[in-house]
Amino acid sequence: MIELLRVALRNLMQQRARSLLTLLGVIIGIAAIVALVSVGEGLQYAVNEQFEKMGMDKIMVMPGSPDSPGLSGMMFGMGELTDRDVKIIEKVGGVEMAAPMILESAIIEMGRETAYTYVAGMPVEKKIMKMIEDMQGYEIRAGRDLTESDKYAALIGYGVENDLFDKNVRVRDKIKINGRTFRVVGVMEKIGSRMDDLSIIIPLEQSKEVLNKTDYFYIIVDVKNGEDVSKVAEKIKHDLKKDRNAEDFNLQTSEQLKETAASILGIIQAVFVGIAAISLVVGGIGIMNTMLMAVMERTREIGVMKAIGATEKRIMSIFLVESALIGLLGGVLGIAMGSLVSYGVSLAATSYTTIPIKTIVAPYLVVGALAFSMVVGVISGAYPARRAARMDPVEALRWE
Repeated sequence: MIELLRVALRNLMQQRARSLLTLLGVIIGIAAIVALVSVGEGLQYAVNEQFEKMGMDKIMVMPGSPDSPGLSGMMFGMGELTDRDVKIIEKVGGVEMAAPMILESAIIEMGRETAYTYVAGMPVEKKIMKMIEDMQGYEIRAGRDLTESDKYAALIGYGVENDLFDKNVRVRDKIKINGRTFRVVGVMEKIGSRMDDLSIIIPLEQSKEVLNKTDYFYIIVDVKNGEDVSKVAEKIKHDLKKDRNAEDFNLQTSEQLKETAASILGIIQAVFVGIAAISLVVGGIGIMNTMLMAVMERTREIGVMKAIGATEKRIMSIFLVESALIGLLGGVLGIAMGSLVSYGVSLAATSYTTIPIKTIVAPYLVVGALAFSMVVGVISGAYPARRAARMDPVEALRWE
């Protein structure tokens, strides 16, 4: 076997340019598969982690019909959520608390500098603040949390403190939100997502004033311990629909949100991995083409080997080892490249999305990618190897 590997390496090195181009096809295919699977797994892990923080006893009520919830519902003025809806939800049996949220971009001023970022308005009651902060993973790094006695006070993200202005924003500094002065009372720990780290949290009542909003981005409902979340959700849906005379809102439990996210991620990952697998098949065709050319170029060599007693099995093994080696080398380099690409995607996604993503290059993925690349190499080299093994030695020796 060692001798076969040595011969295979020597033959590949004799045609370096062609070998490198053939390798490139395998590298790209494997790199794409590794990057997409590792990013997908990292995203799945991040989503699961987010839901664990959120807790499975939560219900999200969003504006818009079930077919167009959330942002799309608000953009087209469908089903605004108001204080009346909050009161209806709070009266439903099994509901511990309901927390309405406002989220809007605003002009932020500090001294002579101006910037734009997101401002979140939320209730400042202690138990509601704790629920929301546990869900979002907020922790106070400096200063203190918002309290019920606060009015024009602000809690800023790590990015607001360090990146929003040339000068760092500190506790007790004053900033203007849409022209209204707020005092910074606390700074949050770095969360890892750009949107969260660049957010400013202010009391709900003041957010209505400075953001000119009376409707809510969404309402978070906390269900009492021991209650069936699905049944409570159905009660809320029934009461809201009855009061509004229309189902112009969307309601989902934590479990439903988690299942939806997992389903969407699974479909996206399957599609992209399928596309990547096609590129690997193209790489396999490249291996077959390279090996067929190698068989043609070494026809006389094959004839000599057969004339001095080399068996068909021996000749076939030489070419199969060469093609498998191309697959193996392409797999190793592809895994390395895919890992680097996934790390880069992780950094970019963490900076510009709301969910910090840590890519996961699992051992099974490494082993599977290597095995897959070798199998592609062997299958692609099987026909050329068989063709070489079945050559007539007399005809091969006559080849010019």
